[in-house]
Amino acid sequence: MSGEPLVREVRPDERDDVLRVVEAAYAEFEPHLEPEEWSTMSKNLAGIVAPDAPGRLLAAELEGTVVGTATYLPPGPRAYNRVPQEWAVIRGVGVDPAWRGRGVARRLSERCLEMARADDAPTVGLHTAAMFHPARRLYESLGFTQQHDFQHLGVQFWIYALSFGAD
Repeated sequence: MSGEPLVREVRPDERDDVLRVVEAAYAEFEPHLEPEEWSTMSKNLAGIVAPDAPGRLLAAELEGTVVGTATYLPPGPRAYNRVPQEWAVIRGVGVDPAWRGRGVARRLSERCLEMARADDAPTVGLHTAAMFHPARRLYESLGFTQQHDFQHLGVQFWIYALSFGAD
């Protein structure tokens, strides 16, 4: 079991696989939430990967299996309002727990950063739960810095940003 994850756009016939990955990846939230809050979060996550969801839905594949996902939103008008509209956004990064530790989330995040550079985004933003320590370490290792926090569904989240300097 070796090799770098292949990151590409999701094919229509893979949406169920991607939803399965998201559900497995975010299941660790459930014990920290009330049942109604977990239900809301689950619906929100499913909405990110729905066929009509905005952005570019990515899949990470290892050994012929979809093991991770992320969504890239380009700069411009959008419903996601946690960061300025001129920023690009990374959303819904998730890796099946059985495949963690193999660079999947890093490669998905790097691909989103490549797309943001191609779109001439000045900054890329994202949010993650304060309790997701591995995710926060990953984003910080990529150069993201904490901006501010907010509460959602009884959980503390952090907004992160990475600004592209002049090359």
